Amino acid sequence: RHRASNLQPDNRHRQPASQSMAGQQERTPVRRETVPRRESTYSQPPEQPRFRQRFEEAAPREVKTTQKQFDPTEEFAEKLNAIQEMLESLDRRTRSHRSTEVPSELFHIYTDLIDAEVDESIAHDLIARLKEHASPEQLKDSAASKSLLAALIESQLDCSPPIRPVPGQRKVVALVGPTGVGKTTTIAKLAANFRLRDNIKMGLVTVDTYRIAAVEQLRTYAEIIDLPMKVVSTPKEMQQALDEMVGLDLVLIDTAGRSPSDDLKIQELESLFREVPIDEVSLVMSITSSVKTLEAIAQRFQVARPTSLILTKLDEAPVMGSLLTLSQNVKLPVRYLTTGQDVPDDIEPANAARMARLILGEDQLR
Repeated sequence: RHRASNLQPDNRHRQPASQSMAGQQERTPVRRETVPRRESTYSQPPEQPRFRQRFEEAAPREVKTTQKQFDPTEEFAEKLNAIQEMLESLDRRTRSHRSTEVPSELFHIYTDLIDAEVDESIAHDLIARLKEHASPEQLKDSAASKSLLAALIESQLDCSPPIRPVPGQRKVVALVGPTGVGKTTTIAKLAANFRLRDNIKMGLVTVDTYRIAAVEQLRTYAEIIDLPMKVVSTPKEMQQALDEMVGLDLVLIDTAGRSPSDDLKIQELESLFREVPIDEVSLVMSITSSVKTLEAIAQRFQVARPTSLILTKLDEAPVMGSLLTLSQNVKLPVRYLTTGQDVPDDIEPANAARMARLILGEDQLR
């Protein structure tokens, strides 16, 4: 009997349920201060709070994953890569210091280019052209030298005009690229701007049947903007979808992300673009990847016959020198830049003068 009494619950400190609920109802809700949204760098669509709220609701949410177990091999590889990068940076600086091609008054400009991850040969060429075009007074004036350098960089950047639909003349534009670069979000930004700003008659087609979440995300955006959307998986279905959209002015096609090393997926893309008439193809790549990786991606996606580049995730890149290196080596004009994940705001047409300022660290992402 004594042991049983010890097992009885102690209710002396427990509040009645009614009191507990009343206490919760009396709590004052915490007011969260909202951060003002920055203005769009691409366009100024009319203020439509209903659309903006629905865009925010449709944005992909972060998914919590279980914590990955500690892997000493992975940590060692990361440290080894960091050491390798430090040695390469030191080697570049040492060789540049010994170089007789860089005059002392321009050495700081040269090192700024190297630190911005501009290719060394391109940096040397810029310094040589700066020496050729600048007067002795300009070479001694840091601000004047930087201004002339910006003009030289601007002249080497190739930019393509933004998409310009013509009423009554349907244009079909496809976005291709590797996985994880933001193709679906980029299409949503473009569609929202064209539809809400210019009231363009347009539709969406997605071939990304590998990722159900991507299809549903694009479908949600299409419903918000009130656009027709088709999901296809074969060239025949693609042709049927385009036939149904013959009366539109613009059709944007979202393709599945493909690994450059996956020959089968690349061949599928080649087959699709060979059998279906597409007017323009934009290759989408993240600027956070290394230049060598981006060059390899561009080479592998040549089968899709891209006509321009869309460079994404500028907000995640610590430096912008790869904009110049990529423009020089890939030989495709840059059409758009994306600077975040907000739909429809974080996208802007590529502009050579602005890109030059970003490369030199003289402009900020808005």
